[in-house]
Amino acid sequence: MPGTMCCATRQSNWIEPQTLSVDWDLKQRRLFCFGCGDTATRLAVRFITAGGRAAGTRRTAEGVAELQGLGIEGHRFDGAAALADTALDGVTDILCSIPPGEAGDDGVLRWHGDLMAALPTLRWVGLLSTTGVYGDVDGAWVDEDAPLSPMNARSERRVAQERRWLEWGESAGLPVQVFRLPGIYGPGRSPFDRLRSGKAQRIVKPGHVFNRIHVDDIGSALLLGMQRPEAGPVFNLADDEPVAAETVLAYAAELAGLPVPPAIPFEEAELSPMGRQFWAECKRIDTRRVREQLGFEPKYPSYREGLEAILTGETPPD
Repeated sequence: MPGTMCCATRQSNWIEPQTLSVDWDLKQRRLFCFGCGDTATRLAVRFITAGGRAAGTRRTAEGVAELQGLGIEGHRFDGAAALADTALDGVTDILCSIPPGEAGDDGVLRWHGDLMAALPTLRWVGLLSTTGVYGDVDGAWVDEDAPLSPMNARSERRVAQERRWLEWGESAGLPVQVFRLPGIYGPGRSPFDRLRSGKAQRIVKPGHVFNRIHVDDIGSALLLGMQRPEAGPVFNLADDEPVAAETVLAYAAELAGLPVPPAIPFEEAELSPMGRQFWAECKRIDTRRVREQLGFEPKYPSYREGLEAILTGETPPD
């Protein structure tokens, strides 16, 4: 996830995303990311490193400055007003990672839908969504054709957002790909951080599994999607091994040489309302479509490879 990087503005937990090896020319591509959080920022840096140009939005001036320090053209956007029309000049690829607001509003489409539809250079549009749209299936495997049964208002809004973007793409005659994501982990957002902070809970709920994906594997799938914009249009993303959260936490503690937190029955765990919503759903994510149509193979096929890579990156050899 540049030709120029300012270390002074780089976050302390930043670890370089995996190097991108591509057999397609990025020198004529310009990526624009609406919502440059960790996932989109790491993708943008990889894009720039491979020879393309990238821009993105943050909600604050400080966030914009951070993007610019990473070599990414930054724009301030909080959904209240449109960007300047020239912000999207020459854009070939657009990624939206901004979730809908609590009222279900989508500031990106509201302010920029017509402008994006009129871009003569636009080749690909991607939307990041969530596997929460499937709701709870009691641990069964779900593919992209499974019924959508969101269990909370947040996931219901995601279902509506997916539909709006796909309908917009059909109306504009542009390919839109929706990527449904499970729990994301990576540098600065892993079990190591919770263990070191003393806030980790090893919650035990028999039969319950979570799906997860390393942040850089998301970027790899998005880059493959850009090469095959007519595929899809909806893809599940996850690694190969849905597993209990307690298993992942115990493995991270072992790797880092930290004590394994005591087991806590789910009923006794201290969880926020959102946390309890996550634990209310159990499913196993089928990723055959993204593998068959985009040729995706995760660099981190399980939590083990992903956690080992994070720890190695945090503690480079002397």
